[in-house]
Amino acid sequence: MDSTAMSMPAGATQFTLPDTSLAEDQLLERQRRWLEFLNRDNNVNADATELERIILNDKPRLVVSMDHIREFDAELAEQLMAEPAEFIPGLEAAATEAGRAAAVRAGVALDAGQFRVAVGFSGAFGTHHVTPRGLRARQLGRLVCVEGIVTRCSLVRPKVERSVHYAAATRTFFAKTYRDQSSGGTGFSSAYPTADDKGHALTTEFGLSRYTDHQTINIQEMPERAPPGQLPRGVDVVLDGDLVDAVKPGDRVAIVGVYRALGGKATTAAAAIFRT
Repeated sequence: MDSTAMSMPAGATQFTLPDTSLAEDQLLERQRRWLEFLNRDNNVNADATELERIILNDKPRLVVSMDHIREFDAELAEQLMAEPAEFIPGLEAAATEAGRAAAVRAGVALDAGQFRVAVGFSGAFGTHHVTPRGLRARQLGRLVCVEGIVTRCSLVRPKVERSVHYAAATRTFFAKTYRDQSSGGTGFSSAYPTADDKGHALTTEFGLSRYTDHQTINIQEMPERAPPGQLPRGVDVVLDGDLVDAVKPGDRVAIVGVYRALGGKATTAAAAIFRT
């Protein structure tokens, strides 16, 4: 927020408010709460033990039990399931911070700039545990657990996360970070730059750019759970990073993720129908 200059009496102390937004303050508060959860004093803190194990992995992912979160704070668990886009970034930031601290205690050298801990969830999801047929519009934006059979897997392709470009005319480097509809949060950016703001051509530095693996699968309702006389229904699932190639067609799976509506070229203001 912007601070306003004010005349202060002689001998008085002037305080300046930090230039942070409400969203940043909320993220820091949620991160602090998640740190309390990860560092809780418990005889069996499975999450701390798991953090010590995954710091040695190239693509660490911490799987957190919803039951453990409910034991710690039932309201926090409900908020996570209702607004995962608001609470998962704080949990991942807290897990990354706790992972770095665990690495220091274990004497493991980490690249602080590249080390990130992703999170996953297990345990009981209550009414959020559904089949593809049970997904409804009211569950958009919520954390759900969907059971089904994998029927189709796409090829694993690279997806750009951050591109670096070089303008030979000005000898300047430019970087751009990309977000799509499957990414968490808001503010999508997918336009690939070819020239700078002055019209100078840009050359992509592929070695300096950062990519992640990307795959789409389809899971279908189990035949024994489909109503008699009706075809099983399915839903597309987007996988990134260490989750790709984890399943194959025919596998029976329970997938935890955020149910989203994805716009496309066929989506118009008149139709107002989105893929999910």
